[in-house]
Parts: sequence; structure tokens; C-alpha cells
Amino acid sequence: MPIGCGLLLVLGCSTAVDGDALADDTSTSTSAAAPTTPWDPCTIPDEAIERAGLNASTKESGIFGRDQNGFKICGWESSPPDDEYFLRIFVGFESLDFVDDPSYFDRLQPVRVGTRDALRYQQLSADASRDCGVAFTAGPELIRATLITSALVQQPSYDPCTELSTVVAALDSELPS
Repeated sequence: MPIGCGLLLVLGCSTAVDGDALADDTSTSTSAAAPTTPWDPCTIPDEAIERAGLNASTKESGIFGRDQNGFKICGWESSPPDDEYFLRIFVGFESLDFVDDPSYFDRLQPVRVGTRDALRYQQLSADASRDCGVAFTAGPELIRATLITSALVQQPSYDPCTELSTVVAALDSELPS
């Protein structure tokens, strides 16, 4: 009987070059498959959106109803009576290097937003006195948030990057970690 048990052990393992036994490759993996679509920021509860100073009734999925370049997108306007800016959140399977592309983004600056280390940026065509963006990663996903001041506002009563950081920090617990 001991010879049969030893034979089973030998058949269930293979030997590496240095003599260590390795598990047979026929075992099944218990790890979950990676998601195929990014997390959808439109799933943030309306109550959280309102607490962050945004108008939940203005929620727009995508840009003109469409996600772009592999990013799930959701946006809201600031709360009345101001209606001064639009906030959009983009989520996609990219690294932080995505915003380190000088053909689209510039003025990169490391910042802290809520509990997260982030990278502040400007899109090349953006006016820094009116618009701002931040990006950070959550697992395999890149989360970008942009604040764009309405064209109807002559002089914003806020600094766009400070306002963006405040809103994103208020939504921090609702975002993937």
C-alpha cells in the first residue's frame, strides 16, 4: 500500500530543474475573471450626487448619450441656482500614464484629492481659469474627473481645481478603491 500512495504523489506532481515539486497544471483556478467593462459612474446614488453639490436630475450617461474610447462616462451640472459648471467622471481600463500624453494634456501636478493621490491636469484646449481635471487609479481602472465652467458664466466665483477637488472628495466613498 505505501508504494501505491507514493506512486500517486509522483504522478500528481512534476519536478522542476532544481528538484522542487510543482503542482500539476490541470488544477482549476479560483481567481475571478477580470471585468470586461469599466465601472459605471452613473451608478453613484442620487443622494451622494446631491450632497456633493451637483444636480442629480441633470445626470447624463456618456457624452451625447455615448461612452467614448473605452471609458464609461457620466456627468452632472452643479446645483441650482448657480448652474455654473458641468462635472464628468470617466472610468476606463488605463493607467495614469494616459494623462501623461502631451498631445492632449499638460500642466500635470501631483495632488491629494480626498483620500487619494491624484494627478491634476489641463486639457490642451482648456482655459485653466475655467476648467480642471484630476485623474487617479482604482485597481485596474483609471478614474478621471473634469470640471468645465458653463459658457454662460462670465467670471466663475470659484477656482475650478479647488471646486473639482471638493466635489470629488465628497464622492470619494462612492468611487471604486
